[in-house]
Amino acid sequence: MLSQKVTITTDDGCEIRGIIGSKPPYSLSPEERKKPVEIKNMYIDNGVSSKEDAEQDGIELGNMITPYSEFETLANDKYFTTKAFDNRYGCTLAVDILQQLKDEEIGINLYAGATVQEEVGLRGAKVAAQLIQPDLAIAVNVGVAYDVPGMMNEKNEGKLGDGPLAIMMDATNIAHNGFRKHIKSVAEQYDIPVQWATTPGGGTDAGSIHVANKGIPTTTIGVALRYMHSNVSVIHKVDYENSVRLITEIVRSLNDDSYQSLMW
Repeated sequence: MLSQKVTITTDDGCEIRGIIGSKPPYSLSPEERKKPVEIKNMYIDNGVSSKEDAEQDGIELGNMITPYSEFETLANDKYFTTKAFDNRYGCTLAVDILQQLKDEEIGINLYAGATVQEEVGLRGAKVAAQLIQPDLAIAVNVGVAYDVPGMMNEKNEGKLGDGPLAIMMDATNIAHNGFRKHIKSVAEQYDIPVQWATTPGGGTDAGSIHVANKGIPTTTIGVALRYMHSNVSVIHKVDYENSVRLITEIVRSLNDDSYQSLMW
């Protein structure tokens, strides 16, 4: 967090830039240098010299503070970087899927939700599952990219550009087997590359959705992501596009008959 730019958003919607600071290293005692700086010892420098100046700018307790990061492409312009791809990309993906389907008659009632507080307890997903009471659910999230130095030999999955991740198991959910087979069939039919992945150390909204009501067959589809939970996360354009294709074709494939087939 130290030395990172942030944006303070006032109640009036004004955005004020700031920088996270703390006591500089050369002013720390030898013992202090051995320890991480605690959040309580950090501050945000937004270029004012008093509490009164900050209040005149509209800054007050409870204002939203977010990391500052611009959307950029890397040397290969198919690599995108910005903050919070985990999980903002899922919101844009849902919108793109709805755009693909907006003029079609499909065999199901389709709901797309942008849930909140996944990282602190899957809270929004719990409410959404109770509200919608779906028969099937897909959690759209990200998975760990293993195609970086120090991790390349750990798993043969999570490679940027190799296709969406279909997560079969994580710490909170095991994908419904019939739904998994259906997804595999759709991917093969439309020649969409898929990386079958496991993430035993993490979880997604699927963890709360699949145990809602009387139980909901649920799976997770996502993209490989580098530098998760940072303001410089990286995804691949082609993975995003193929995720849109895959979920769109899954939706098109669903009706009463295919639902009964994948359930049994």
